[in-house]
Amino acid sequence: MTIHLSKDLEQFVHDAIRAGRYATEDELFNDALERLRKLSPLPTPGMGSIGAMRDDADLLDQAVEHAMKVREERPWRLAAGE
Repeated sequence: MTIHLSKDLEQFVHDAIRAGRYATEDELFNDALERLRKLSPLPTPGMGSIGAMRDDADLLDQAVEHAMKVREERPWRLAAGE
C-alpha cells in the first residue's frame, strides 16, 4: 500500500517519531487507524442508520472523555516563553 501525505502531515509523522511517541511510521499509522476505526466503525449490515448513529454517539462520548483526561494530564499549549 502506498500512502501520499501532504507536507504538513508528513512532517507531523516525522515529528511524532522523533519525539518518541512512536517507534516507526507503521506503528503510528496502525495506532491512528485503530483509533479511527473505534470512532467511526463501519455500520453492521442490517443495523440501519439510527442504530449506527447511536453507537457512534456512544463512541464519540468515550473519545471526548478520553481526550479531556489526556488534555488535563498533558496540556498541548506551552506556557509563555517555553
